[in-house]
Amino acid sequence: ADIETSAEFLKLLHDTPQKYLGLFDAANPAEARAATLRYHLMVQSKYTSLVSGDGACAGCGEKSVLRGVATLTETLMRPIFHHKSDRLEAKANKIQSDGEAALSAFKAKDEAGYEAFKTSILHIIMGFGGTDDKDTKARIAAEFNGSDKELIGALVQVMKQDSHNHKHLQTIEGTTPEGQCAMAMAAHTGCNTVFGSTPPNNPHPYPWMNSLFQDGATIGWLIGESFIQNHGKRSVIPERLADCILDNFKDGYTDEDYFDFCHFGDNFMTDSEIMEMPKVWVVGGDGGMGDIGFQNVSKAVLQNRPNVKMLMVNTQVYSNTGGQNSDSSVMTGGFDMNQAGPATEGKMSEMKSVVESFLGGHGSPFLAQVSMANAANMYKSMIDAICYRGSSFIQAFTSCQPEHGVPDDSSQRQALAARDSRCVPELVSNPSLGETLADNFSLKGNPNSKNDWMKKTIPGSKEKFNYTVAHWAFTEARFRLHHKIIKDGNVDGLIFLDVILKNVTMNDVIHRYHMVKGHRAFIPKNGVYATEYKADGTPIHHVLSRQMVVFCVERRRNWRMLQSKLAIENKDYIAQKEHIKELEAAN
Repeated sequence: ADIETSAEFLKLLHDTPQKYLGLFDAANPAEARAATLRYHLMVQSKYTSLVSGDGACAGCGEKSVLRGVATLTETLMRPIFHHKSDRLEAKANKIQSDGEAALSAFKAKDEAGYEAFKTSILHIIMGFGGTDDKDTKARIAAEFNGSDKELIGALVQVMKQDSHNHKHLQTIEGTTPEGQCAMAMAAHTGCNTVFGSTPPNNPHPYPWMNSLFQDGATIGWLIGESFIQNHGKRSVIPERLADCILDNFKDGYTDEDYFDFCHFGDNFMTDSEIMEMPKVWVVGGDGGMGDIGFQNVSKAVLQNRPNVKMLMVNTQVYSNTGGQNSDSSVMTGGFDMNQAGPATEGKMSEMKSVVESFLGGHGSPFLAQVSMANAANMYKSMIDAICYRGSSFIQAFTSCQPEHGVPDDSSQRQALAARDSRCVPELVSNPSLGETLADNFSLKGNPNSKNDWMKKTIPGSKEKFNYTVAHWAFTEARFRLHHKIIKDGNVDGLIFLDVILKNVTMNDVIHRYHMVKGHRAFIPKNGVYATEYKADGTPIHHVLSRQMVVFCVERRRNWRMLQSKLAIENKDYIAQKEHIKELEAAN
């Protein structure tokens, strides 16, 4: 009863007044600065864009990002729908009063053009189309006895219905905004479907479905194709025909125009017409989209459909089924079912970055790797993805509280640590900006982007230390078997992490030289330590597993590869190469 009372009270609350929203304007979100779009979560009519998810773990990182996708799409698209509704209504009223006269004048000027236009309305709008041109004309001759008045009336009716659908249709009773759905969602089975659905009911306020674990991208692609067809026939073509009338056929009308409308698709649509189309979000985890469903995602990315957008919520592990490794798991392993032990300390395969795999050889998708570490950049990337005329793929690091072993309130902090440690750097590739990586690829948002590691200041001093993935690992219980605090602080006989990292490259790991005693790249088992610092600057030394050191080497190499795409000169790498030359020369 208390919950029901609270829910009813929330329904009585109005939207947050504009004066508290700063530069964010709910009526014109596309014109507001992207950084202010975080305020859209203060607008109640947008917040109900995601009414599912209460089965998620407390503080779930996935749910926060999923809510951002749903509410942001609603925030961006709803004003567009309403503006379009007003435009269609005005045009329908205009041709209702002036359309017959315009058609009559066009017939007197160009009878062949008039016949092509008339056939277009009868075929596409009124349903007189046959199996071929001959059949269509025969059906019209046999079944249509109307005049220009009926032609105009049919066009007006379709446009007014579309106007109503965009602004006044109530798809779900309750607090959701009026007007047709701004999006649909196709889900890969996983945590997002478990906490986001309660079969046989669907709590999402928009079309939502999931099929097999690997099929979300394919289903989303097919839904996107249906949206393109519906949008063209129900909305774009009627308005185009109305525009011909309103312009008094200044460009004429030919059989070629009729043919194009009969075979209409997104290739014929303008950017603004594409933007007005409902979007499809494909959602899944790193297992569903990066492992078993990777081929489906690859296929959907290559199709470059203008309204298909994909979000991979990356927990780096199969969160929903027990903590197994995914290809996106870090090199220390997938945790609950792959921990360090006497025989092995983890997996030797490098961590897979699905978004980076689409940087080459996958056409021209919009790509981004973001997280709640920088909400403004995440929202901006989502906006750019929605507005991009082509497929979009966003990979978002999301904490999984039970699998990562972190507090319920830590999703944003852990995303920040994962980014700053180079585990999941922020990146954006927007093909709209040019045809080279120098033009369209960005690593903005990553601190100390010209160095191997972020430099953090030791509390209470001006000295700095390298913040590696090992330091991030100290904050998450999933890495508990890969480091141990040295309680007495004695590090005699141990090698400092920064020192040994200068001696080892990823190539050494590939050839397993790090296992060979006497080799410059040898990493002694439990023989390396790293230091973190308390808030008062007190050092805490951790002895590291060999696999944790390898993890640092692997993530450093990945970061260097990203830097090389922008020809960033990394002085740390240059110094390391010189250092190794000296070691090898000295044998």
